[in-house]
Amino acid sequence: MTELGGGIAIDPNAPTLYVGFSGVLHRGEGMMDTHGRVTLNSGRRPFESAHYLSDALAPYPYLRLVLTTNWTRWFGDADTIALLPSELGRRVVGTTREYPPRFGELQNGSGRTWSIIRHAGAYRLGNWFAIGDDFRGVPLDLMSRFFVVPGDTGLETPYMQEVFHAWLASKVTDGRV
Repeated sequence: MTELGGGIAIDPNAPTLYVGFSGVLHRGEGMMDTHGRVTLNSGRRPFESAHYLSDALAPYPYLRLVLTTNWTRWFGDADTIALLPSELGRRVVGTTREYPPRFGELQNGSGRTWSIIRHAGAYRLGNWFAIGDDFRGVPLDLMSRFFVVPGDTGLETPYMQEVFHAWLASKVTDGRV
């Protein structure tokens, strides 16, 4: 196991899900005002859809999370994790903040994808996959590891919940991928 900041250990053999906030935990992009408050450009509440992810992960207690959100750049890792509902926060073993997008990736929109891939490689994760609403530039041999949700509905529709549950079940068995 590798120790991350804050004393949290990441197990390279544990199933690990990379999670973006936008489209997964809520609809809309986060914005921070001059008082440090976060609002969403959609007018919705932050984390209003988090229970859909929590419910989907409940059968897999060994599954861990790595956050891929830019919120960690605003608040730091620990404070961002503390904002999450507890059933998700206790699963978090790290963030991709230490693997920021490269300039070319920012230009072509593949930054989040490659931050995830570099993080998974650096920690030698064998059992990783990702959920989010914006993955570009995914190599063909890694496509099956990325689950894309529609940014306007995320996991809120029964159809997307069913598809995600089936996808997750195909990835995780008995707590292991």
